Parts: sequence; structure tokens; C-alpha cells
Amino acid sequence: ISAVLGLLPDNAHIGPGSSIVLDGIELVGLKERELREMRGTVLALVPQDPMSNLNPVMRIGTQVGEAVSVHARMERSEIEERSVEALTRAGLPDAATRMKSYPHEFSGGMRQRSLIAMGLAKSPKLLIADEPTSALDVTVQRTILDNLGAMVAESGTAVLLITHDLGLAAERADRVLVMNNGKLVEHGGARALLT
Repeated sequence: ISAVLGLLPDNAHIGPGSSIVLDGIELVGLKERELREMRGTVLALVPQDPMSNLNPVMRIGTQVGEAVSVHARMERSEIEERSVEALTRAGLPDAATRMKSYPHEFSGGMRQRSLIAMGLAKSPKLLIADEPTSALDVTVQRTILDNLGAMVAESGTAVLLITHDLGLAAERADRVLVMNNGKLVEHGGARALLT
């Protein structure tokens, strides 16, 4: 995840001959400024743990608004309108009212929907979903993944789903890549590989 987003720590490196290409753009070696411009609009992330990835002292609407308005000058009313739209598309009921809430006032599923809304706010070409429902019960997990699937189908966004749940991979993925210690060890169509 960090390599794709250009967020590797200073002591990490991408090995010689390695390449990360997104929409014809080589990401390895891009300058920080160029990567920053791509984050949110070309590639985005839905992180694993919403409680540690949402700012506890900022209202949900403010946080979604930042994602909605990244790389664009917008009026406050337009930011709010688009934030409500993003949260509604992500399946958050009564989004206009809920935008005034803080993360601790949301259930785990509601927090995860907020992160999904933030990730898809600018219809990126690639959404990296890092164990997006691992802390949720099975019923909420299915609802959120169904909604995420509908949203990405509508926007044309590709999803890189990172998971340890092979059942989830078999059900949701077209292709599976198995990695061990950062190296690709197996890949293929999901059904063929997992059966």
C-alpha cells in the first residue's frame, strides 16, 4: 500500500527492476509533488481501521469535505452538498444530519462508510481497500461490500482489495495475487486460484 501511494518510510526502498504503473504512469520515482496531486483523484485509500484514520476532534462532514475538495477550489455550500452526496452514496443514512457528528458517535459500519465516501469522493481510477471490513460483523460487512461494489461499478474505479480472508477474495475479486514478505508468489483468476 505504502509503495503504491508513495508513502514508504525513509529506510524502505523499492527493489531494482520493480515497477508500479497506474493508467500508464510509472509511480516509482515520481516526485512527492506529483504523487500528492494524484492522491485522492487518481488513487485513493480506504484504510483498515476507521477509528485510527478518522480525526476524533473533527466532525465527519469536515473530514469528508477535505476529501471532496482536494485539488479544487470550491465554495463551502458546494463542499457540503458534495459531502452529503458522497456519504449518501456510501450508504450512510440521514447524511446531512450525520455530517455534524464526531467519529466516536458512529458505529463501526458508519465510520467505515465515511472512509469509503472519502476514498471515492473524487472518483479515483484506483481505490486501495486495506481490509476495509475486517472489524465488522458479517451482515454489516456484506452490506458495505455490496454498496462499495455498486459505487465502483458506477464510477468505473478499479479496486485493489487487500485481505487475508480467502472467502472474501473468492467472492469479490476477479484476480488474486498472493504475496509473501512483499514478493508475489502466485496469481491468477480468483475462482481458479482459490479452488
